[in-house]
Amino acid sequence: MDMRLSCKQPWKQLLSALVLCALFQFKANSASAPPLPRDRNVQVFELRQGNRVTLIAHLTNCTEATITVTMSLLNMAASAISPVTVDAKGRSRFELVTIQVIDPKQPFRYQYNYKWRAGRRAGVMTTSFVYALPYIGGSRRVLQGPLGTFSHQVRSGSENAIDFRMPIGSKVCAARDGTVVAFWQDSDIGGSDPTNRPYANYVVVAHEDGTFAEYVHLKKNGVLVRLGQKVQMHDEIALSGNTGYSSGPHLHFGVFSNLDGTNHMTIPIQFTTKSGAIKSLRGGETY
Repeated sequence: MDMRLSCKQPWKQLLSALVLCALFQFKANSASAPPLPRDRNVQVFELRQGNRVTLIAHLTNCTEATITVTMSLLNMAASAISPVTVDAKGRSRFELVTIQVIDPKQPFRYQYNYKWRAGRRAGVMTTSFVYALPYIGGSRRVLQGPLGTFSHQVRSGSENAIDFRMPIGSKVCAARDGTVVAFWQDSDIGGSDPTNRPYANYVVVAHEDGTFAEYVHLKKNGVLVRLGQKVQMHDEIALSGNTGYSSGPHLHFGVFSNLDGTNHMTIPIQFTTKSGAIKSLRGGETY
C-alpha cells in the first residue's frame, strides 16, 4: 500500500490514505486467528464482603485438583500464609483463603495468582501395583521411558512416565481400575515447541491407593468417559492424539501424586506385558 501524500492535493490524498488504512485494519481484524483453547476446569473467583475478600475455587470437568495461591498484600492479613495450597477432595466449589483489611483508614491492596494441577496431594510415592498396558491390539514402541531426554528429565515432573507411539485415533485403555476425576478435550494444538504444553488434552483417573494416572496428548473431542465414571482395567477411555507439547502422535502415561498446584511427582511402575512378563518399560523397546 502506497501511503505517500501529493503536495498538489494534500487534504484529498490524506482522506484517501485514512480510508485505505481503515479498510486495511478492518481486513486484518476480520482475518485474525480465533482465540486459543484454554483449560478452564479450575477457576478462582472473589467474594467481597465489606473489607474482606474470600477467594473461592470453582471446578468443572474436574473433582480432584490441587490449587496453590500466591498473594501480595498491603495493609491486609490472610487466613493462611502465602503460598496457600488446597486440595479439592471431590468438591466442586470451596473456599481457598480469606483476606481482611487491617486498618480501613490506611491504603490497602491485594494481588494474587493461582496455579493448579488435576489430582491430589496424597503423599504416595511408591506402589506395588502392576499395571496393564494402556492399549489393546498390536504392540507399541516406547518413544520415551523414565528419565527420557526430551521431556522426562529429573525435576520435570515426568521422571517415571512412559510415552507410547500411537497413531492419532488409537484407542486408549485404562491401565488400572479407578474413577475419572478430570478431563479436557477442547484442544487441537500440538507440536515440539514447549509453548504448546498448556494445550494437551487429558484424562485423569484416581486409584484406590491414593495415586492418580494421567493419559495425555489425546485427540480433540477424544474423551470416551464422563466425570465420576468408574472404569475397569482395559476399558476404553479415550482416543490418542498429538496435542500439547508433543514431538509426534503418542500417548503419555504416568502415575503420580501432586506436590502442590504447580508440581507433581511420577511414581516408578511396572507393567504386565503381552508375554505375561512383569517389566519396567524402557525407551526404544516394543511391548
